[in-house]
Amino acid sequence: MVIQRLQSVYLLLASLMMGFFSFIPFASQNGNDVSPNDLPVYMIINLLIAVLLFISIFLFKNITRQKMLVKVTAFLIIASAITGAIICYNTSNIQILWHEGPLMLICSLLVTFAAYRRICHDDKLLKAADRIR
Repeated sequence: MVIQRLQSVYLLLASLMMGFFSFIPFASQNGNDVSPNDLPVYMIINLLIAVLLFISIFLFKNITRQKMLVKVTAFLIIASAITGAIICYNTSNIQILWHEGPLMLICSLLVTFAAYRRICHDDKLLKAADRIR
């Protein structure tokens, strides 16, 4: 089996990154690591984002629905980043660890945007092919 659509690879990478982000520490408080694993609601939201990204891979037959789901997940990734920043801001003596956690969240957002651009590119190609017929 060969994956012929680059956006499927992008969406799989983004899904894996969001899944890994749910278990990797993103901050440190008094020497203890703080991860989404310690905050159950935050972890469930991040795992939900990962599942939605994975589901969007299989919506290639309905491009408009796939585009809408990818937009929603990009919005949810941004909301997750803002929520993580609020958690860090409201907690005393906390320092953000810029190794894996936040960088994985940012990379997931960038890869999701790249997948959205590829989906739009395919949509334009399909519309151009339909005009030729």
